[in-house]
Amino acid sequence: MLHRRALMGLGLATSAAGLAACTAPGAPVVTTPSTASGSTSAAASSTSTSAKPSQTTPAATASDGAWGEPDVKLGDPIGDGSQAPSPDPQPFQREIKKLAKGEKPPQFVVFSWDGVSGDENRVQAYIKAAHEVQGTQTMFLSGLYFLPQSKKTEYHPPKRKPGASDIPYMSDLTVRRTIENAAMAWKYGNEMGTHFNGHFDGGAKTWTSDDWEVELNEAIKLVTHWRTNTGWTDIDPLPFDYTKELVGARTPLLAGAATLMPIAKKHGFRYDSSGVRKKGWPVKNSYGIYDMSMFAVPFRTGSSLPMDYNYYFTQAGGKNTGTPAQRATWQAEHLDSLRAGLKMCMSTNRAPLIIGNHLSPWLGGIYQQNLLKLMTEFGKTPGVQLVSFRWLCDWLDAQDPEVLADLQKS
Repeated sequence: MLHRRALMGLGLATSAAGLAACTAPGAPVVTTPSTASGSTSAAASSTSTSAKPSQTTPAATASDGAWGEPDVKLGDPIGDGSQAPSPDPQPFQREIKKLAKGEKPPQFVVFSWDGVSGDENRVQAYIKAAHEVQGTQTMFLSGLYFLPQSKKTEYHPPKRKPGASDIPYMSDLTVRRTIENAAMAWKYGNEMGTHFNGHFDGGAKTWTSDDWEVELNEAIKLVTHWRTNTGWTDIDPLPFDYTKELVGARTPLLAGAATLMPIAKKHGFRYDSSGVRKKGWPVKNSYGIYDMSMFAVPFRTGSSLPMDYNYYFTQAGGKNTGTPAQRATWQAEHLDSLRAGLKMCMSTNRAPLIIGNHLSPWLGGIYQQNLLKLMTEFGKTPGVQLVSFRWLCDWLDAQDPEVLADLQKS
């Protein structure tokens, strides 16, 4: 059996199968290059705090207030009232600029979150921190967090009895907050992906494509039918249609992506962030899906995947332990590692830096504190843009094939 600690404790960046594909309703405006070859990217310079916001034609249903506060007008609810049609374009999407041949690309950083439960509303701080530097991120929703424990048998996992799960069900209060926070995150321009449901230790590794079809359909069902499952009528619908917004995933334990791929393609996925790969620009696999898995960054005298759990496992054995002095050292190591990861990317081929996170306050929240700090720090770094996976797909697909190929070979 492949245990979470055994898998997530891996710190080596190994080559993984390339994955991914891109098409998007409401994609951001694309600007063609007007700079000479080899000049500094206009997109890169637009990341300063004084930069003007993206110039897009606003839809009648949504206004981003020039990166102020969101103003999303909900359409008529769809289905059981759990969702409303997605405004097009989604608020707070950066303008996409095509590079000239030889032009330096922006340094993209993707902060991504697995699970995204509404426990203590922790995610709100990250939504606001990214927004303050004109940044967005990706939320990989766990369908289980939209389902009250009293209704757990509504979840039908592959090869297990209804309601089975290796992660706990949330309290009603946390389920309510999860729904509200997902709505808030989308209004601030963030992407809604999937982390699936039961997070079975060793399960996903053995699943067939048919099993993934079941698990994915369950994830969609739980998010799009939360009103039926909760009975709550005092919460607004989600301001997006998840069946159309969902274009990417990160599998539990980073396992099972090979058999997921046929189902991902069937459902129109554009990227996958499961597995581990070597540093480089994302490429598409044989299914037309971009591989946006994480790659290793410098850590101590070696390397680590830039995911909070990996540091937690390496530093503390995956246990909530350590003296205050030890935790201070671990916190500094984590901060230094992610900074070194950004420096590594910026000083070489500017491959997008992908950072994986959870909302679990391990070791007194040292990793979460660092992430808040780094969102601001990275977002204010000249040439750096905090973006979602979906937006990154848009950017990649907007580039001339020859320009993109040069990046991927760099």
